[in-house]
Amino acid sequence: MAEFWDVYDINGKKLNKVVQRDKDWLSKEEYHMGSAVFIKDEFDDFLIQQRSFNKSLFPGKWSITGGSALAGENAKQCAIREVKEELGIALKQQDLKKIYHFIERQCHFNIFVASVPKTTKIKRQIEEVEQIAWVSRQKMLEIYHSGDFMLPFIDEMLNRIK
Repeated sequence: MAEFWDVYDINGKKLNKVVQRDKDWLSKEEYHMGSAVFIKDEFDDFLIQQRSFNKSLFPGKWSITGGSALAGENAKQCAIREVKEELGIALKQQDLKKIYHFIERQCHFNIFVASVPKTTKIKRQIEEVEQIAWVSRQKMLEIYHSGDFMLPFIDEMLNRIK
């Protein structure tokens, strides 16, 4: 099914334009939006996922849950949808706290944190997620510094999570 994105400027202002993913190209001055979520439990462990080896970008890399916003979605709606699709966890907007924003590969990326009990039932989307793991901050940093983590700035982001 075709996926459509709203287009934004460098400052994150939504433009009056929608593009189709993998069909329409963004110009040098155009951006799309994405969101990702650090899912944290009551023991200060984090739920990470390994991307499917069938993915075209970063196959097999570890990451937090996230993806691109669909046309009409805001950053929190995108985060909620991605977590539900990829892990089967139902979050609400009030569960999300924004901790970081960066721009990379023509994407305004919004990073959130949400707390869930470690006993939360997880149903991974096998087309997207190879495997999941609960890891400590230290283990996540080890994976990041080994080059096996997809996102940049993980150490900076973790410093913002209390």
